[in-house]
Amino acid sequence: MSLGSAQQAHHAIFKDGLQFACESGSNVLALGVDLKHALSLKQGNQIYLSKLLGDLNNPEVYAHTKTCLDTMKSLDAVACDLHPDLHSTILAIQLSERLNIPLIQVQHHHAHLAAVMVEYGLNQPVIGLAMDGFGYGTDGTAWGGECLYVNSDVSGTTCERVGYLKSVPMPGGDAASREPWRMAVAWLEDEQLSAQLFPTLAVATVSNLCKSELTPLTSSMGRLFDAASAILLGNTYAAFEGEAAIKLEQAAHGKLDASALPFKSKGGVIDMSEALHELAVRRLAGDEKPELAASFHATVANAFATLAKEKTTEKGGDDVILAGGCFLNQILETRIITSLESSGLKVWKSEQVARGDGGISLGQLWVACYELERRILCV
Repeated sequence: MSLGSAQQAHHAIFKDGLQFACESGSNVLALGVDLKHALSLKQGNQIYLSKLLGDLNNPEVYAHTKTCLDTMKSLDAVACDLHPDLHSTILAIQLSERLNIPLIQVQHHHAHLAAVMVEYGLNQPVIGLAMDGFGYGTDGTAWGGECLYVNSDVSGTTCERVGYLKSVPMPGGDAASREPWRMAVAWLEDEQLSAQLFPTLAVATVSNLCKSELTPLTSSMGRLFDAASAILLGNTYAAFEGEAAIKLEQAAHGKLDASALPFKSKGGVIDMSEALHELAVRRLAGDEKPELAASFHATVANAFATLAKEKTTEKGGDDVILAGGCFLNQILETRIITSLESSGLKVWKSEQVARGDGGISLGQLWVACYELERRILCV
């Protein structure tokens, strides 16, 4: 990758990353998010995505990124996430103020889908399924099980939330991501049943938290899989990100013919309460765990593939993007792709760009470039 000798010092951070060709135009930098932190830069007719730089909560990673940003001069805009408390957001605000350039904030899941659009050069309207553990939503809640409609043209880019996983309480906030049983209690809404599943844990306390107006809400697919894993496999503590979901996927392998569990879908909102309740009852009755794990995967895949089909019919077009860390789950991904392609839809997923948050900055960049051009056209 050649950035010119005068630029190489402060662009060394992009060495060994990915490079994409684009139309010439604005120079834009995108800061991604804090975990799995990576930067993206558009300069002339090239886009550069850095390799993963680490976690911005780490002082060394933060200092390295800050040093790079302090050398940036010739930019037309800077992009970041919507979350107001991220280090990356605060750094973007500081850079915007120092250079007196626009700050463009991009919703997390919009950016996930946009990263795939950059990779394949897509400009047509698309339906996207974005599934992960957490992304700050436009309503201030934690999103993560989203069906979005993205439309981009010379007037800018829009992202409409056309469907999503039902929002449930996230008792204890971040503690719920470390202790999956909390999400099981939230989804089941049945203190007696939860106590049977987790007899040694503080089910009553967590159940009360779920009733509090102060408890944050989440539509996270990652937290849904945590709940199912806790119910079925007894995973009550996660030592690392995604551990409970990984164990659930491992339990489901070899059961490709599993039937789906009951669920509800109305007005684009998918409610998995019934599915988890049946999962709990059948687990307590002694049903085989691999069969139940596979049935849960089939349920989620059927629900969201059906939703995507409905929305492509409603909006027109035949392109569906899959994005977000939950699609590292091969069972979930394969089932959804098979269902969509059997209906004649074209499915797009990342191959070069990280499916998790390592690709977020690339999507932010894409949205910011459209937004900046829209601003220019409207002047």
